[in-house]
Amino acid sequence: MGEATGQGPAILLRRVTIPVAAAVALVVAAAWYATWTSSDFLMALMAPSTIVSSDLVLFFALLVVMMVAMMLPSAMPMILAFRGMTRLEAGRPTKPADNTATVLFVMPYFLVWGAFGVAAILGLIGLGLIGAIGTTSGPFVFASAVTLVAAGLWQVTRTKEVCLTHCTSPMSFVMRHWRSGRIGAIRMGLRHSLYCVGCCWLFMLVLFISGSMSLLWMGGISVVIFAEKLGDRTLLLSRAIGALLVAFGTLAGVRVFIAM
Repeated sequence: MGEATGQGPAILLRRVTIPVAAAVALVVAAAWYATWTSSDFLMALMAPSTIVSSDLVLFFALLVVMMVAMMLPSAMPMILAFRGMTRLEAGRPTKPADNTATVLFVMPYFLVWGAFGVAAILGLIGLGLIGAIGTTSGPFVFASAVTLVAAGLWQVTRTKEVCLTHCTSPMSFVMRHWRSGRIGAIRMGLRHSLYCVGCCWLFMLVLFISGSMSLLWMGGISVVIFAEKLGDRTLLLSRAIGALLVAFGTLAGVRVFIAM
């Protein structure tokens, strides 16, 4: 049992079969393609003068696809850990994996991220920042600088450390929070999603504001999240990322004051 708990993300990924790896790669590639082809439409939906409730539903769906593209690779160790546990009976892998329960475990993860994205966009609309996204106006650049600095400082908080620890210890998380049955799978997926949001929510705000939701920023943040969750020295890497974000945010803030 202790040996299983100690299986890290890298070990779990090395055990992925070729068909599973190919299927995941295909899903991620399809999600990236869908995000790329809908990027202009996504930005058009964010126009504050035209957004309606039906737009929010479509925006939510597009955000879920975007989260699949960005987050599925880094979520794979946790998914594999859960799926492996469904094979156990009396501590031994004596039955087929429960694929339905695995899907139910995964669904809340992306749905919660989609809901977070919609809430973030509504917040930006409320602050009057949507129309300025991607511009060089002073208020927008200042908001971008504040977001970068806040994201950097979040990297050294205790909350970030706790959430990251749960994300980087998939077997420990699954065994500690195990709930049997299909409803249990949903509850576990929801708990996992909340830890992940607690870990990465400011990365997403950086994407929305500083990155203007560009594919280049999406790719960069995806790599950062993947490295942070699968690296050997996760806390050290997390703090290094935080220092870079603070530095970038400070430079952007200085630019605003110089331009005044």
